[in-house]
Amino acid sequence: MKPVVQLIEEWSAFEELDTEHNVEAFCRYYLEKQRQKALPAAHNERIMSGAFLLKTIGRILSAYSLYFRAAVNYIGIPPAESFYYLNGLVHLGEVRKSDLINYMFAETTTGMEVINRLVRENKIDERASPDDKRAKLIKVNDKGLQALQEYYKVSGKVVEMTFKDISDETVINCYEMLKYCEQRNSAAAIELKNKPFDQMYEQVMAGKL
Repeated sequence: MKPVVQLIEEWSAFEELDTEHNVEAFCRYYLEKQRQKALPAAHNERIMSGAFLLKTIGRILSAYSLYFRAAVNYIGIPPAESFYYLNGLVHLGEVRKSDLINYMFAETTTGMEVINRLVRENKIDERASPDDKRAKLIKVNDKGLQALQEYYKVSGKVVEMTFKDISDETVINCYEMLKYCEQRNSAAAIELKNKPFDQMYEQVMAGKL
């Protein structure tokens, strides 16, 4: 196969996986793919490497969460989870409550408690769905957007704390390399949320999602 044809095929595969179609992101994708081919790890080594990576990401996120909870408590704004739900709803637009709960990977009871609290605080508007009167559509209102601005201010400081002394290039590279993993698992987790684990595992590993 001619190199240019192979490159076109690789770009086509990249377009299906990534929402940001730029040359820099493609180069990272291609080089990482070639590195994995050149250095195939044993199955157990791959699992251990993945476990260490997840542990590292989890510890970073735990530190971020600790800083963020302290920040919102210090300035006296509502709990950090309110920010996560408001931010998620801004991203989704007007949706059903169940859509936001799934997006947050939350249990139904927990998610409904947070959403209903935000409705009572007049940060989220709700209305009956024109397609299904039993369902409620929700969206962030002006008061919710104002609250989000306060959250964004402290969140920016917490991000600075979390990645202090880490170069911009390292942060960008990590984001680019892990973006596809996040997108794939986000979609799969919502689809598989209420299924038994053996079905989850089978469908994910068979590439059916």
